[in-house]
Amino acid sequence: MFDTYLVKPLFNLLTYVYGVLPLHDFGLAIIVFTIIIRAVLWPLVNKQLHSQRAIQKLQPEMTRIKKESKGDKQLEGKLVMELYKEKEISPMAPILPLLVQMPVLIALFIVIKDIVANGAIAKMAYAPVKSLDFISHIVSGASKFNPSLLGLIDLSHPSIILAAVAAGAQFIQTRQIQAKQQPSDSQAQTMAMMTYLFPVLTFVIGLSLPGALALFWIITSMVAILQQYLMLRRDVEELENGGKK
Repeated sequence: MFDTYLVKPLFNLLTYVYGVLPLHDFGLAIIVFTIIIRAVLWPLVNKQLHSQRAIQKLQPEMTRIKKESKGDKQLEGKLVMELYKEKEISPMAPILPLLVQMPVLIALFIVIKDIVANGAIAKMAYAPVKSLDFISHIVSGASKFNPSLLGLIDLSHPSIILAAVAAGAQFIQTRQIQAKQQPSDSQAQTMAMMTYLFPVLTFVIGLSLPGALALFWIITSMVAILQQYLMLRRDVEELENGGKK
């Protein structure tokens, strides 16, 4: 079911984009494909980001509750839930959109990993996609699938350059969303550690996967940075207007 309803449709979307792009460049196809997917997921991402920011803004209140509770975890939990209720915020709000996105993200990784395999297009492409002139030549063997970015980087093999850029983009993305947290907050301190841990993990993982996946992660992070910038700017505008949307 996972393959039928997620992996194969996404595989065919990427193959279609690759087939219709004028240059038939696989790297450019991944870029366009990633932007399309992020645009479709924008409502969920937007909701997740706003929920994260709303909970971050409660950190001063959380600190106050912790002090008032004096180690009484039951009282602290009760006061925290009352605060969430008062502010009409669900503690699960940032998690639920992410849970919905996770199957899609897993499917995307499978798609990009599979498409660089020999014969994958002939095996998994739908008939209408196979009928595209360029794709039909690949299926028939008249043309070879060229998994490169602008003819410079072979995306079927790990790329230290793409892994490093992906790590840098991940650092900027993580740093951006926590820019306004208070350094004294324990959550902010944990996030500060994640700011450096996530890029390192991204780089290490990127060195063991096809460059196509690193490129996908780069574009995903760049689009996320833009989305976060728009969200943060809107937050500032709302504050300047007295909280009115």
